[in-house]
Amino acid sequence: MSLHTAEHDSAERITAGHVTAEQGPAGPVKIGIRGVGKTFRIRGSDRPFTAVEGIDLDVREGEFLTLVGPSGCGKSTLLDLIAGLTAPTTGQILIDGRAVDGPGLDRGIVFQQYALFPWRTALANIEFGLEAKAVPKRERRERARHYLELVGLSGFEQRYPHELSGGMRQRVAIARSLAFDPDVLLMDEPFAALDAQTRESLQEELLRIWEKTNKTVVFITHGIDEAVYLGQRVAVMTSRPGRIKQVLDIEFDSREGDLRADPGFGEYRHHIWTLLRDEVAAAQEQERTVG
Repeated sequence: MSLHTAEHDSAERITAGHVTAEQGPAGPVKIGIRGVGKTFRIRGSDRPFTAVEGIDLDVREGEFLTLVGPSGCGKSTLLDLIAGLTAPTTGQILIDGRAVDGPGLDRGIVFQQYALFPWRTALANIEFGLEAKAVPKRERRERARHYLELVGLSGFEQRYPHELSGGMRQRVAIARSLAFDPDVLLMDEPFAALDAQTRESLQEELLRIWEKTNKTVVFITHGIDEAVYLGQRVAVMTSRPGRIKQVLDIEFDSREGDLRADPGFGEYRHHIWTLLRDEVAAAQEQERTVG
């Protein structure tokens, strides 16, 4: 399917700053973002700092949505809002129709930094969240082993974080987030610190896990290639204050073989970069102005 066709078919469904309920894969809305904005008070200044503004977006159950935008556009802020780590200044975020009013075990989070406990083995790191849920020892040990196997780390149960590569540590972090079986997996540039080969390997691994578990995934990235490779849809954000500029359906005839070699991959990449180019320039100008 050509990008031109995808754009034509989605033109009536996509408008700047708003995504209609008809978009995306069939199925109920898992995450509903309704007119969300977030403003911060800056110490020593009377002027508020608006990170995101007027965000309207639906994420369908079982969907893999990638979110891309210029530096400082509020991508991580939006993820924190979905996670319930902070509250919106305006608007509302719904999970299964219920307002988010704080963190919950229905959402797992994977950050760029591995955030593993250095004094715990890989297995014990995965068990940590299950301990908080008071899962019996035998059950949590079995579940932890299952998710270590799912991320391809069988045989590394007793290794400590310093004995694992960066890619392995990130696999443990993913397994830990999956172990307590959240409905939604929120990922904030989890592969950004990895080398290119490890990053591509983990992208493939993540897609395999997603297909097997049917989790709803919201994945933040700076990389256009990564956004196109992973996402069923790509949401493109503006420069600060971040808004949804456009949402693209990513459709390929087949995901077998090297997807990056597909001509459509380059078309999608070029279109997203066209959307981002002015936003990146605006973000750089904002940084110069602040500087």
